[in-house]
Amino acid sequence: MSPETQTAARAFVRSLNILLKFARLYEFGHAKTTAQFDTTWKELRQALEDSGGSGVLLGASGHQILLDGVPMGSSAGERSFAHLLTSNGIASIHFSTAVAQAQFARFVRAFPSGNAKPSALAEQLKAALGGDTSIKVNEIRYVAEDSSVAGIKVAAQLTAKALGAQGEKFREFFEDPNKMLQMILAAESSRGGGGGIGGPGHGPGGTGPGFGLGGGGMGGSGTGSGGGGTGSGGAGGSGPGGGGGLWESVGGTGPGGPGGAGPGGGAGTGGGPGGAGWGTGSGDGSGAGAGGSGGPGGGPGGTATGQGGAAGGGGAGTGVPGKWLTASALLRGEKAGGGHGLPGTGEGGFRVEEDDVRAMLGLFAQLGKARKDPDSSRMDVPTFQSRLSAMPVRAQYTLQQALAGLAAQAPDAKPDKPMLLKLAEHVAIRFALDSYERGELRVNAVKQLLDRMNTEMEALRKILSTQEQMMAQAGLSVQSYTELLDQEFWEQVPEENKKEVLTSDEAWCVPPRNVRAFLEEMLRRGELKTANEILMKYASCIGLEAPEARRTTAIGLSDLSELYGSGDGSALMEAIRRVGNQLAIEREPELQTLVGAAFVRLSQEAASKRCYPAMQQALASLESVEAQRPGSTQSLRPRIGAEERLPEFVEEAMRSGQTADGMMDILGLMPKATIHYVTNRFGHCGFREDCELLCTILHNLGEDATQRLIETLQTAPAGEAAETIGLLSQLSPESVEKILPVRLSQWPRSSHDRVIRQLSAAPPKQRAQLLVAIYDSLDTLIRTLAIDEMGMSGQAECIPKLIGMLQDDHTTGFARVKAIEALGRLRATAASPLLQHILETKQVWRWVYPNEMRIAAAQALLHVDKMVGMQAVAASGIDRKEMTLEPTEPEANVSVIRQRRYARLKLSRNLLAVTTNLRENFRLSIPELNLGGGIGAGERHLAPGSLLSLRFSHGVRHIKAQAMVRGARPQAMAFEFVDMDLEERYRLRKLLLELGGLPMIAQVTNRSRRRGRVAVAKTSPEKT
Repeated sequence: MSPETQTAARAFVRSLNILLKFARLYEFGHAKTTAQFDTTWKELRQALEDSGGSGVLLGASGHQILLDGVPMGSSAGERSFAHLLTSNGIASIHFSTAVAQAQFARFVRAFPSGNAKPSALAEQLKAALGGDTSIKVNEIRYVAEDSSVAGIKVAAQLTAKALGAQGEKFREFFEDPNKMLQMILAAESSRGGGGGIGGPGHGPGGTGPGFGLGGGGMGGSGTGSGGGGTGSGGAGGSGPGGGGGLWESVGGTGPGGPGGAGPGGGAGTGGGPGGAGWGTGSGDGSGAGAGGSGGPGGGPGGTATGQGGAAGGGGAGTGVPGKWLTASALLRGEKAGGGHGLPGTGEGGFRVEEDDVRAMLGLFAQLGKARKDPDSSRMDVPTFQSRLSAMPVRAQYTLQQALAGLAAQAPDAKPDKPMLLKLAEHVAIRFALDSYERGELRVNAVKQLLDRMNTEMEALRKILSTQEQMMAQAGLSVQSYTELLDQEFWEQVPEENKKEVLTSDEAWCVPPRNVRAFLEEMLRRGELKTANEILMKYASCIGLEAPEARRTTAIGLSDLSELYGSGDGSALMEAIRRVGNQLAIEREPELQTLVGAAFVRLSQEAASKRCYPAMQQALASLESVEAQRPGSTQSLRPRIGAEERLPEFVEEAMRSGQTADGMMDILGLMPKATIHYVTNRFGHCGFREDCELLCTILHNLGEDATQRLIETLQTAPAGEAAETIGLLSQLSPESVEKILPVRLSQWPRSSHDRVIRQLSAAPPKQRAQLLVAIYDSLDTLIRTLAIDEMGMSGQAECIPKLIGMLQDDHTTGFARVKAIEALGRLRATAASPLLQHILETKQVWRWVYPNEMRIAAAQALLHVDKMVGMQAVAASGIDRKEMTLEPTEPEANVSVIRQRRYARLKLSRNLLAVTTNLRENFRLSIPELNLGGGIGAGERHLAPGSLLSLRFSHGVRHIKAQAMVRGARPQAMAFEFVDMDLEERYRLRKLLLELGGLPMIAQVTNRSRRRGRVAVAKTSPEKT
């Protein structure tokens, strides 16, 4: 039934249920009943139109409503309607497409109002319909038969009749396991006439093991049609009975009874443990059949001889749920013993041979061919039923269980593959599982058996499967069908059996997907020790002699790598060691590739989980493999990606503030890559802790690492050599002092700037010493930056050099101001007379030194000698407001590398500046500015270290300065002044006092690590 038909039919059934209730409550002529009748009639017509001419078959089984044999559901309304039908003796109602509204009205009126007898309802409905065949009412026939399958059998008989009338729709039944199951039951019921399938008996057997389907005790088997039949029966002895095989539905106990020959005997199997000797039993019974189905009964019969013990009394027992309970519930429940029995056997259940299963798969292929191309191979209902009759009884029962189980798995789910193909796979997997549980199939032979079954299913798959072909055409990988069957097989294996296999040398036989599911469940339960043991055992299979074992294990290790990395690392280390050992000795080219892939995947997992001991094992294994097979690791090393992940290792160490255990061992195996990354990373550090950690990493690499850095400083190009200075200033400052002055004479200005930035990360003492040593070799514009660093170092070693600059008339005015500020930061008392001289010297009526230099001298003198400074400032004539913008004091023992030289000023409005030295000049909108530099938003961005000539627009006159580009972010660009005429700087001071508020003193302790600051320009609305 299509989804559209099913939806319409469901709506009709619900409306019909409501209509019948209204008819009982209000009578048919009531307004509510009339309105509900119209609604129900419309929904019936819609369902009939969607049915495609087959009509609507409404049945009832127990508490379920069946639509064309398919259960609707188990809601309260559906259960009440099912009860209404079954309690009134209605098995099913068929509405054909020819039904008219008047006939449907007579049908509704004929339902009783509550005082009619149920036994007379069927006749009452038939009388009301007047022999019309557009609505057929089928009665329930009560026979001594299994109650759990009675509804299904009635529906099966009706299905067989409907199939006879609608032969062209026969193919649709191969899409629904419920319908196909009904077809099989219909075939069985139509064979027997008066006899049919009897229920297995319940009861204690004799002293030996017996067999039973559904229960213990001897069953009965017989054949007959109509008037009589013959059979042989066996008497049950005492003792428990029950089936324990995979194919059995339930096992149970209960008293058994003797069988006997009689007309209409039902066929059945059952048994308890057989006793000693031969026994005979006699009984009487009669069989009754309806519509081709029958069951065991009582009546006068003959005698029967069975293999068993002494005869026992009849009785009933209870069933115990077995492995396939869901499937069996659709076929049989507790069954009454009786009828004629088969001889008792000593096995727990009948066995299905491989040839029977393979023959069954061949039948599926023929059915699939008939479904796909009905004209080329006609298979109508009689042909199909005759083929079923020719199959062995055990194979028929096997097919019924597989169909019932398939239908019970997901009754409402849309199938992802043709039903016949799923059924074939279902049968094959269950047969393999039964053989394995009986001990007839070894673990490593499961896949071979499934491969033979897959060969039989190949013809069916070619006919029905198109999804895999589409995936293959799209270039997607498709798992082999044998592997898929193998995975489904192991899903059915009990947990204790899986654990036993996974802790043995046959662990490789279990597909990785099933191993993963099993281990994940164990990890959820906290069984870490067992999970670790399984992982190690699985990894050990890589060294087995069988090539198939090594191949399967290598593939499985790649799939399970995440689980190996989830524990304490011991399983991962062991797996890498074993795979590495096998890689070194593997000689088969195909297996070399697979083992190498597993080695790479496990090594990558070790790197991603930061399991450094496992990574060290991987790199050590690579060395071992290279020693035994030279050149074989050239393709493996890059794939492992240890060097590519090196930045992640270093960054993680910087975030945590320390190197993890085993990390230095890994870095020591990759010294060249480590030196290269650490050197480049050092130049981007903003905090001393990070710089010290990077220095520690290189120091731990040994003297060779330091020597490589010295060689780089001596011989590498300027850009590369400059990056080593920060590290060497801590690892070998004497080498820097000796080599750097010579190399600076060969480098461009931008490299000089980079050197100062690198030295700012050095410890204060080494920084001051090196700055003094290289000062005369620096570019003129970069010297002012070096002077600032001297002042911020706090080291007195710089004072003589600074005083010398101040006294030298060849020193530029801007550099002399910077030297004065540095002397003030260093509290250089030796410079006090010189500062007083600059502040107080006059020539006739004017001051000798520029205002900007005098202001700087006054500010420095207040720090050097406060009392003298206050007196000098009072007589200097300097406006105290001009002295508010002063250099900041360095803070000792702070994390940040570069402290601000001046307090930040946020301007009341953005100041515009224009570049004048570029080929394509651009404007900067500056929201923040101080005497040292600023930050602004522009149309372009330049590389750090670029020199800019800036012209600030303010009033009639402009302010000119030269600056070096610092950090360049998408929204802003920072710059630092390196040269400026002192008159221009004085005017800049006046401008800052005019546009800026109070200075905002920055606290270095408030600067968060790795958090950049972005200045957003204040844009003024454009004039229109």
